[in-house]
Amino acid sequence: MILGLGVDSIEIARVAAKCSESEYRFAERLFTDIERARAARYRANPYQHLAACFAAREAFFKATQIWYGRHDVSVNQYPSGEPYYMLAPDIAVKLGKLVTRPGASVRVHLSLTHDSTHATAFCICEEL
Repeated sequence: MILGLGVDSIEIARVAAKCSESEYRFAERLFTDIERARAARYRANPYQHLAACFAAREAFFKATQIWYGRHDVSVNQYPSGEPYYMLAPDIAVKLGKLVTRPGASVRVHLSLTHDSTHATAFCICEEL
């Protein structure tokens, strides 16, 4: 059963501009070490990856309605390239409270895409 859906899209140039404003340390405050390290590997445009991570977090909130700190929900990738959420323990507990049936669990699906101007994320929160 679907518990929630979330989608978000953001302009990559907007993220790039914010990350370039060094006095605000936007990238350090908003993105985890893992996300920044992965973005650094995309030398042509690391901001595509960071924008996708930002959109993924927004989609997660929209799908779950769980408030969280920016470093409590992180985006990572399996070796296959499939993206997934890494959740802080307290967020995982809150996610577990969304179930409607005894003994059920929750799975969160994530899909990311980007082109030269926008990054978009789609999140599905599913009860198993």
